[in-house]
Amino acid sequence: MTTIKDVRDAVRPLIERRNDLISTGRFVFIKPVQHLLRGFYIGSSIDPSVFVPNISVQLLVPKTEIRALGWGLRFRQAHYGEYIRKYGWTMSKPDIIAQMLDIIEGALPELYAIASLDDYFAFLSAMTVPEVSSTTIELFEVLIPAMKGEFDIALSFLQKNRSVAEHVDRLSPEFYPALLAGDRAEIARILHEWEAITVKTYKIEKIWERTPFPLELRDG
Repeated sequence: MTTIKDVRDAVRPLIERRNDLISTGRFVFIKPVQHLLRGFYIGSSIDPSVFVPNISVQLLVPKTEIRALGWGLRFRQAHYGEYIRKYGWTMSKPDIIAQMLDIIEGALPELYAIASLDDYFAFLSAMTVPEVSSTTIELFEVLIPAMKGEFDIALSFLQKNRSVAEHVDRLSPEFYPALLAGDRAEIARILHEWEAITVKTYKIEKIWERTPFPLELRDG
């Protein structure tokens, strides 16, 4: 399988010509990072010389201590010419790797358009099972309103979905009581703590900008 060094070497021309991107592990991310991780995951194939690029988008919340691929579709080989359809993005072919980087760069406007929490939810909602699970959508039906300070909406979803409630309780037993009490400061504290854990997991401390959540900017 391709290695992280192989990925780093392959994407170097893209990183060198774009000052808004960073390469870390198998990921290429847009920087700076606030609440959203937007970029690409350069996966491996059964063929040890082939890259498998995917779009990768996710919020920094809830916390994750394992690097996930993020949400987004794979660039389908069949769409990019006969050679790639048959053999994939072969790292030994400079012209094929250059084409892969051009395709990645061409997808950046789509990622830049995901600029808000609502944009992220719309992005997830446009995907279908098995690309994204219904339980993931249900989780963000709780978390995104909470992040926006819309606690009544978050509570209504949380209280009618036992599996999501149990998952949130495992993430932080303090979350539901704070939501029920309308405690913005405590919810914000939990969210920032989750973000910091995810940032550490992805080793992106240098490009993360700790940013207030919408709930912290609301009056009242």
